[in-house]
Amino acid sequence: MATVFLALGSNIHPEVNLRKAATMLRQTFPKIQFSSVYRSKAAEVETQPDFLNAVAKIGTDLRPQEVKAVLDVIEHSLQKNPPYRFGPRTIDLDVLLYDDLILQTETLTIPHPRMHERRFVLEPLVELMDPVKPLPGGNTSFRELLRGASAEPIHKTNVIL
Repeated sequence: MATVFLALGSNIHPEVNLRKAATMLRQTFPKIQFSSVYRSKAAEVETQPDFLNAVAKIGTDLRPQEVKAVLDVIEHSLQKNPPYRFGPRTIDLDVLLYDDLILQTETLTIPHPRMHERRFVLEPLVELMDPVKPLPGGNTSFRELLRGASAEPIHKTNVIL
């Protein structure tokens, strides 16, 4: 069974949509654990509502592309359709890590190519993993990545998934 980490984010009715996504993820992945939920400013386009972000840790026998297909179905069912790149979204689901796999296809890159830059991903991620574990393909620990991540302020919320 693979250990997989997923990123969840929303800035359109974010509490409602994160909870809906969490419910759908639980239906497919009964072995699931969620991090705390964090509030952050939109990273690329600042003239939009704040995001709520979390990370899920799952155990699954599905292959990476099959996990991504599940995430795509959930995004479609929650009507993810940003009006422009990095625009507001009902839900954004990404595969961050799949065991220690390194994978690059047209539709999926593991580890996620920008996660090491994003405090709103790393902060919840280290809640669910050994922070001294290195990023696959490197020797920098996730704790070190978090120290070097952007200084963007993020705030832990009381939202529970």
